Amino acid sequence: MQLKEMTVASLGDRSSLALFLDIDGTLVPTAPTPTEVRPSPRLPDLLRRAVAGLGNALAVVSGREITSIDQVTHGVVPYVAGSHGAEFRLGLGQPVLRPGPQPDIAGLEAAVLESMKDWPGLLVEPKRAGLAVHYRKAPHLGPRVRDALEALLARRGQQGLALLNGDHVVEVRSPAHTKGEAVHRIMQEAAFQGRRPVFIGDDVTDEDGFLAVQELGGMAVIVGMRRPTLATHQLDSVAAVLDLLAQF
Repeated sequence: MQLKEMTVASLGDRSSLALFLDIDGTLVPTAPTPTEVRPSPRLPDLLRRAVAGLGNALAVVSGREITSIDQVTHGVVPYVAGSHGAEFRLGLGQPVLRPGPQPDIAGLEAAVLESMKDWPGLLVEPKRAGLAVHYRKAPHLGPRVRDALEALLARRGQQGLALLNGDHVVEVRSPAHTKGEAVHRIMQEAAFQGRRPVFIGDDVTDEDGFLAVQELGGMAVIVGMRRPTLATHQLDSVAAVLDLLAQF
């Protein structure tokens, strides 16, 4: 299927839209590690304007935890799903919610660090609902990281954890948490009801979000040239996403 280059006009009237945004590779350029990301100085103001233009119907849905999302966005986005939907904030000033059973990750970080202690260039990022192993600084280790994590989970015998492959990262998390489920949950909020969802993302982890918005009659937009994808529209770069936000 040939993708269509997305224009603002193709989105429709803003009063009818709900916008869902990934972070890394979408709102900010990818970096060797999450802490090395340098957002555009324009980003907070662009997000504030888009939130106002969409009547608060804007959400960030990311593999980052909410504390990390707020550091990148300066906390201006009211609706946020972190850790692929393991946690939510449903409005500015609202508490962070962690619905459903959380996986048992006791000892997981220590076990991963021990198994990979002699592999330079890796970053093990612990999260409340799992962990991520980043190998962007050592891309040749990607297959070994996946194999090691698979073996570790098999030894631990835990049923509530699974692997998720992303862009130079492998995450250990609950399979119950996906960006698609996060979209469906946030669409129940009053600000989003009756609107047509648009999901913009770049990574394979965004495909669940793409599927969800299409099931709801919306549009999936990929940033960059990754293929295959469920997206039907595309934006070339992070800069193109920011230019789009500037038009709300």
